[in-house]
Amino acid sequence: MREALVEGQDRQTTDAAPAEEHHADIYGEDGAVRASFLAQIGAAIADRDTITLKREVDDLHQSELGDVLEALHPEQRRALVELLGSDFDFSALTEVDEAIRMDIVDNLPNEQIAQAVQELDSDDAVYILEDLEKEDQDEILSQLPFTERIRLRRALDYPEETAGRRMQTEFVAVPPFWTIGQTIDYMREDKNLPERFSQIFVIDPSFKLLGAIELDQILRTRRAVKVEEVMHETLHAIPATMDQEEAAREFEQYNLLSAAVVDENGRLVGVLTIDDVVDVIQEEAEEDLLRMGGVGDEELSDTVLATSRSRVPWLLVNLLTAFLAASVIGLFD
Repeated sequence: MREALVEGQDRQTTDAAPAEEHHADIYGEDGAVRASFLAQIGAAIADRDTITLKREVDDLHQSELGDVLEALHPEQRRALVELLGSDFDFSALTEVDEAIRMDIVDNLPNEQIAQAVQELDSDDAVYILEDLEKEDQDEILSQLPFTERIRLRRALDYPEETAGRRMQTEFVAVPPFWTIGQTIDYMREDKNLPERFSQIFVIDPSFKLLGAIELDQILRTRRAVKVEEVMHETLHAIPATMDQEEAAREFEQYNLLSAAVVDENGRLVGVLTIDDVVDVIQEEAEEDLLRMGGVGDEELSDTVLATSRSRVPWLLVNLLTAFLAASVIGLFD
């Protein structure tokens, strides 16, 4: 057994090595994307070498691909997405600034966006769709399967910066009279379950939330035990209309990893996960920092023209008030 454990550890170390090496090739000591890596990507784009391009970005995490997109010139970004086609990981668009995301999406046909949205988690899909024009949203949603279209439309109908916009509509829910064995068999056989989840919610026939059960509790419980006997009451269900910053404070206060999202009638409509909350905390911190600096909702990726349009009116107002102050001081000279 000891030899098997050592062999398993060696295999894990060997498997992890390429990923670490690839990560080291992308980022420099300052944490920015290496200029040499960007040069390779730029050369592949210029030569329209899709084979090299796919090889270079195929193993990148969505956040790493997002960093690459932000480091490229606008023309290169568009060309990269075009050349990769269906191989482009659209989840990377959730890792970039809004200006960059809109620059890419605006240059893509709605058919391609609709195809890509079907491969994303619902929260990522909403993140991309929410900034589009209403007409484009409707056209994209009309090309999706009925169930997927209803889920995304319901999330988009909630106000911006609320838990309903951030929630993931894929979740696992079972009735209270099921046994643990039935629940386990359901998770093994159903092909449409979320890729990752840590909680199973318990609901009544009207989808009203009754409670939840953790996966580790399921593993410790015998198959014949009913779900209602081991479930716990959900104390921190989040209303879908709750502000996302307030929802983040709930996660912080109660050390939550995930939380059920309910509508005004207490029916389960989605789940909010810790990765979404971390994004909310980061966004809110950046907004507060920008407001303290007096630059409003600007982003680093905004063009000089866009930045000038937002700042010039306030600079003119400041200049006018400075002249007024100077004239008042002159009167008392």
